[in-house]
Amino acid sequence: MAPVRAACIAAGSLSLTAVAAASTSAEAEIAAFRAEARHPQDGPHVDLRYRLEATEFVTEISMNLVFLDWMIEAPREDAERIDPAELGAIAPRIEAYCRAQLPVVIDGVTVAPAVRALAINDPDPVLLPLFPLSGWRGLRKISWELAYPLPNAAETPRSISVVWAAYPPDLLSILPSKPPIVIATEWSAGGLRTLFELTRDEPGYTWHRPDGGIAARLVSVPGPPTPRPLVPAWATLSIAVFAVAFGAAAAARRGPKVALGSGLLAAAVVLVVRPSGPAFLAFGTRLPDAIDEASARETFESLQRNLYRAFDYETEGAVYDALAYSVSGELLEETYLGVRRSLVMEEEGGAMSRVVAVRPVATRLVSQGELAIEGADRDAGSRVAAFKVEATWQVDGRVTHWGHSHDRTNEYDGRFTVIATADGWRIHDAEVTRQERVDAAAPEPGAIEIPPEDAEL
Repeated sequence: MAPVRAACIAAGSLSLTAVAAASTSAEAEIAAFRAEARHPQDGPHVDLRYRLEATEFVTEISMNLVFLDWMIEAPREDAERIDPAELGAIAPRIEAYCRAQLPVVIDGVTVAPAVRALAINDPDPVLLPLFPLSGWRGLRKISWELAYPLPNAAETPRSISVVWAAYPPDLLSILPSKPPIVIATEWSAGGLRTLFELTRDEPGYTWHRPDGGIAARLVSVPGPPTPRPLVPAWATLSIAVFAVAFGAAAAARRGPKVALGSGLLAAAVVLVVRPSGPAFLAFGTRLPDAIDEASARETFESLQRNLYRAFDYETEGAVYDALAYSVSGELLEETYLGVRRSLVMEEEGGAMSRVVAVRPVATRLVSQGELAIEGADRDAGSRVAAFKVEATWQVDGRVTHWGHSHDRTNEYDGRFTVIATADGWRIHDAEVTRQERVDAAAPEPGAIEIPPEDAEL
């Protein structure tokens, strides 16, 4: 806050008390800005987002003047700002650059964009100390949209390919030779949000239309073992065929040996073929085969991976629909709220991170058997196959803003009950016993420690 204090003292009209008050107020405003704007980054930055709509594909671009001046020549009277009256002269330069350097290919057709919603911001001067390297050019931003009409608006495109060409040097890098920046961005299409990064070495991204519904995006989960009848239909059928063949031979006044042979032969044919037979011929049930450790681990870890994948969707309804493939109805709301809370990054002003990866650390089968389940759609006290596991897992979350991302890794311990339902295995009960952030590990001896972002600012 030294620049704020120096400016106040230089004015010569404030007492030390007023200086302290102004400094405290400025600190509060900057802290509030950090919470709202999620760590503005000094040097060149661009906020880049893609979204697919019903009739067009849109690229949202917002960059500070440091980035703009590196990307194109944008003449203006004052290098520190762009006057609204100057936008008319700059817009054609932006459009020419985007048409030449930012091609978009939709279903094999290169589509030219139209620039719209061109605007500049009017930042608060109190935020200037956050940009010691680039000053006003780092704080002031220009934004616009690129609208690409779909070649066939009657159906969703099969594929869309984009390229981003501008990668100015990262002025905050601790390396003597400043590397080009990495641009963290996101793609929104069909109710799904995807995070990815663009670099000078890999400047492109191709989106493919997903086939199928929600289930097509989920990991395949092994089905529960099914109970088998004590007397299968084919066994009952063989007895019935024996009786018919024996009775027919006896009625034809064949000898006892011939009648017995006819019945046994008919029964043997059924035993060899083993037809499924009608269900009413099966009698009794036996317990399903026990699930082994490896199968229990694969089943639970697949369900858990799908549980987190549900939060790739943008709307609450779609998240609930995807969760229903992993969690039983009684646990849906609790799981939704619990996972959302775990994804909130308090240090980023309460922004909700997106799940980048789920890594099982250890999964142990504790017990298995039958569990009494009650509910509106079940008979009172009905019993289903179930097993319990204790698990340790890690989740990588990422918040993307100001053209860069903040990653966080949490590790969890928990106990889970998985039950067999008519739709397959589902997590029926969950208890998280430990949550710990594990990404802030101490650096290895001799490693270069990168300062935190607040220190960089």
